Formats: sequence, C-alpha cells, structure tokens
Amino acid sequence: MAAAQKEFAASGFAGARTDAIACRARVNERMIFYCFGSKEGLYRAVLGQKLSEKAGILESTPDMDLTSSLVEGFAAACADADSLRMWQWEALDAGNRKLVAAEERRAFFRAEVGRLRRAKANGNLPADADEEMLLLVSCALRCFPLAMPQVPLLVAGMDPLDPEFRRRWSACLEWIGRRLFAPTQINRDQFAQLKPDKSRGQKKPDAAKSAKSAVRADN
Repeated sequence: MAAAQKEFAASGFAGARTDAIACRARVNERMIFYCFGSKEGLYRAVLGQKLSEKAGILESTPDMDLTSSLVEGFAAACADADSLRMWQWEALDAGNRKLVAAEERRAFFRAEVGRLRRAKANGNLPADADEEMLLLVSCALRCFPLAMPQVPLLVAGMDPLDPEFRRRWSACLEWIGRRLFAPTQINRDQFAQLKPDKSRGQKKPDAAKSAKSAVRADN
C-alpha cells in the first residue's frame, strides 16, 4: 500500500505502473492483481485507507473547533504530502476518467459539513455561516501552501515544509481561527446579558397607552 501511494503520487493514476509498484514493494506483480483485482482496485484501496484514518480522527474529535482543525489539518497534510499529490494528479486528469471512490469521499465530506452544522447549532459558528463553503475555505487554508509550494517560496522565501514556514503558517491559522470565533463569542455573551430576567419581573406597561387601548376596545 505504501509503495502504491508513492507511485501514484509520483505519476498519477494514469502514469503509475503496476510493475513499478511491485518493484517498490518487492513483490511479484501478479500479487497486485490477486489482492486488488486491478490497478484501479489498488488505487481505491489506498484512498480508502486514508479516508478511514481521517474518519477515525473525525469520530474521535466530534467537537473540535475550527481553529484546531485548521492547525492540525495543516500538520497532517505536511506529514502526508503524497495523498495531496494524488488529488492534484486527479485534478489534472479529471476530464478524462471517472473519479475513483467518489461516493466514499463524498460521504467523508458530508460528515465534515455535519460537524460544522453542529458547531453552528451550538453557537460556535456565526448563524449566517455557509457550512459547505466554510469547509472549502478550511481545505484551502490547510492545503494551499503544499499544493502550490512555489507561492510561499516567492512570497516568504521558504519551502512550505520548512519548519519556520510551518510555524508561521500555523500561527497564522490560529490568528484566523480566533478572529472567526471571537465575534460569535462576544455576540453570545452580549445576548445572555441583554436577555430579560423573568425572576426580577418585567417592565410595567405605560399607563397612558393602556388607557388608550381600553378606550379603543370600548369603541
């Protein structure tokens, strides 16, 4: 599986060769077809393994806030850049073949959207937040420096895997997350303060207005 991921990341699905994968893994090429049926079956298995790992993290941290998700997601992407490269190859070849394991991946993203919806329902996201678009923003922030490494090199003079760049980008993600959540928390606190306290009684109605209402009712 590890050898297959390396080959798919280096050459994409179309360019990957099963004999090269077998050579990397030091197995007979026929074992690939015996275990996975085809090159696509092996590709699907590699994707499935990665999705399973991510889904496990998602299930174990159902209430993770967006700030932590950004920072930890970027760290995970740095540790597994080959997976991102596989997705990049797919993007380049998207018009030529059907996306492998599309339903499985769609289910994973639906779970992420569901987590954002729960956060909004709990008041941890602004009420007008678009969960699907926010997930795309999150994916972009986590992956952009790695997907286009030439940009951080031109802007900051550093490779995205450079420890100093990773430190600065993680700090920037925390900064973004804090400012995204800060207005929500302030609004919640203010709402709690302004909410009337029924135990202290409510303001008595104006006597003049009550009298006028009574006259209109009699008429």
